[in-house]
Amino acid sequence: MPMQGKAASRGETTQSLGYLSRYAHRAFVKALARELEPHGILTSQWSVLRILWGASGLTQVELADRMQVEKASLTGVLDGMEKKGLIVRTRNAKDRRKINITLTQAAKKLKDKILPCSARINGRASRGMSTAEVTALRGSLAKLIVNLER
Repeated sequence: MPMQGKAASRGETTQSLGYLSRYAHRAFVKALARELEPHGILTSQWSVLRILWGASGLTQVELADRMQVEKASLTGVLDGMEKKGLIVRTRNAKDRRKINITLTQAAKKLKDKILPCSARINGRASRGMSTAEVTALRGSLAKLIVNLER
């Protein structure tokens, strides 16, 4: 099936899974950034918030593991979040080498405001797809990830 939209108009001809998944990821990030902009949240901060809403108090290493990013790449994101008053970093009482990251009340209050942003983006992305198609796509992507992580 040929690509449609902006990619096709640019003359992109590749149909590789890597290209298509990367292009889809970029489209998701751009759409999410537009949704989050009025709330003053960056997509990188969104990723941190999503995890900490479910598990506030993680160490930076634990957070990086859950996000599947390098610990060092989180430092700038966390610095920005701390300056915005979204997180607090504290030394771990049991291991002083570790820093725990805790959400502030301001970050917790954002959940109800910005969590619907991802639902809207997912809704847009799956527009015109049946429930079965969405389920199949999720399954295919999950298999792709497992295959590549082996």
